[in-house]
Amino acid sequence: MTQDRFRTYGAAAFAAVALFVGLAALKWYIWDIVVQEAGESDRSMLFWGIPIAFIGVAALAIGTSLAGFASRQLRGRPRG
Repeated sequence: MTQDRFRTYGAAAFAAVALFVGLAALKWYIWDIVVQEAGESDRSMLFWGIPIAFIGVAALAIGTSLAGFASRQLRGRPRG
């Protein structure tokens, strides 16, 4: 296996992990914090959970770009 193929499969695996982490973080913030604590008097987790939501957005962006890179490399298309 050449180093380019190894890099491509590594990028695809890391993209899958990043996409999973991003979706899990956003699900946690949106569903568990925003929706389920809607009627609670203490809404501090709405504020303190924002960094986790930002981590989720960043992980989704990284995972999407790496998945695109790996897809282009596996199909043999140029990067431009």
